[in-house]
Amino acid sequence: MLTSRYRCVRSLFPLLLLGMFGWTLSGPSFADEPNTKRPNVLFIAVDDLNDWVGCLGGNPDARTPNIDRFAEQSVLFRNAHCQVALCNASRTSLLTGMYASTTGIYANSLKRASDVYRSATQMPAWFGENGYRTMCMGKIYHHDHGKKAYWDEVGPKTLRWGPEPPDGRQFTKRFGDRVQDSLAWAALDIEPGEMPDEQIATWAKSKLEQDYDQPFFLALGFYKPHVPLTAPKRYYDLFDREKLTMPTVLENDLDDVPEIGKRWVLDRRDLIAEDAVQQYSPTYRRELVHAYHACVALVDDCIGQTLAHLQNSKYADNTIVILFSDHGWHLGEKHHWRKWMPWEESTRSLMAVHAPGVSRDGSVCDRTVGLIDIFPTLAELCELPPPDQLEGESFRHLLADPQGEWTRPALTSTKAGNHTVRSERWRYIRYRDGSEELYDHEKDPNEWHNLADHPELAPVKQRHAAWIDTLTEGEIIQ
Repeated sequence: MLTSRYRCVRSLFPLLLLGMFGWTLSGPSFADEPNTKRPNVLFIAVDDLNDWVGCLGGNPDARTPNIDRFAEQSVLFRNAHCQVALCNASRTSLLTGMYASTTGIYANSLKRASDVYRSATQMPAWFGENGYRTMCMGKIYHHDHGKKAYWDEVGPKTLRWGPEPPDGRQFTKRFGDRVQDSLAWAALDIEPGEMPDEQIATWAKSKLEQDYDQPFFLALGFYKPHVPLTAPKRYYDLFDREKLTMPTVLENDLDDVPEIGKRWVLDRRDLIAEDAVQQYSPTYRRELVHAYHACVALVDDCIGQTLAHLQNSKYADNTIVILFSDHGWHLGEKHHWRKWMPWEESTRSLMAVHAPGVSRDGSVCDRTVGLIDIFPTLAELCELPPPDQLEGESFRHLLADPQGEWTRPALTSTKAGNHTVRSERWRYIRYRDGSEELYDHEKDPNEWHNLADHPELAPVKQRHAAWIDTLTEGEIIQ
């Protein structure tokens, strides 16, 4: 049954959207025609991929021809966001369709999971209960496949984020445990097929060559560009390191950030990653940027192999493809490396969806959808009864009409009591002590100027804060 808080959230959505954005409740109806055969689902997750892909324009040097080609064959959601910018919490939210304020999971542990989470229906188990053959390889949950009971078939184990740098991780060798972030890279002299992501693609191609007497849910979790930033040398050779476009880092970027946000960045043992990067060598930042590009190019190649195999298979015309990243990644912006923060670099996710017969392929959608909305969307696309627990909204109608109406912004959490709301123009952050940030993306896409103390923008803050108040009612803050 639905919780009382969830019923309250759903009942208040129409009122909130009218007051916040001036949207109307009327809209086109997209009635499903009866299907004689359920569509298959190819579910592709990428670890730690930010907007450094060609179709999202995050960095002009990105080499992602396969992801870009898929974006042209699908609906690209240019303003998609995760619900927690950390692997386990993000995937937990996506695979249960519930916010962290409901699951209690904000980190890479399940120790504080709520009873609601423990009784929740997991997406792959739900597909299995509804007649699908469920298959998985790679990182779908934080620990790869999660429970084996969720799947009919699990692919072979790999080195996951490996291989490690042959000479050891650079930060570990130089700084030891003085720095928490072990940023490391290596251009590997290995043969094609030896990287875990290549092995996932090979396994996926074998699955797409088999015959099935039921629809399938095939989930692939690619590991790169997660650290260590190791990739075969041939991917490094795609780039001229000295000519790469470096991310712009504002020297005083944290000056107008509330104390809690500053501490998240600066409280990293003796050294924060940004200081360690500077101390390691004058060229280390550029080396890491080069390595990130190389790892993205690797995973793009693996995705391309998989999608090309699907395109040439008997399943091409009856398979929904959802490609997404679990969250973004900082490369020094706001003096931070990695993810987990409440800002754009952490929360923005790649998401593109191809649904045969439904999606207006080759289109872009700028509505602020969340990864939490994937579960209800699949339920509608596959014409399956959704679990009662879902707190997201189906965006099926946006696949048919990417400029259609959308009912809400995206909500992301960073520890209990700290939440950010991303609407199409604004990012509003409210910390557990009541301190705030507000950024105008029309004028400040880098989020360099916190406008929270501008009195004329109080109504903007209030409208965005209303979403936090509604969605976190009853949240337990420990």
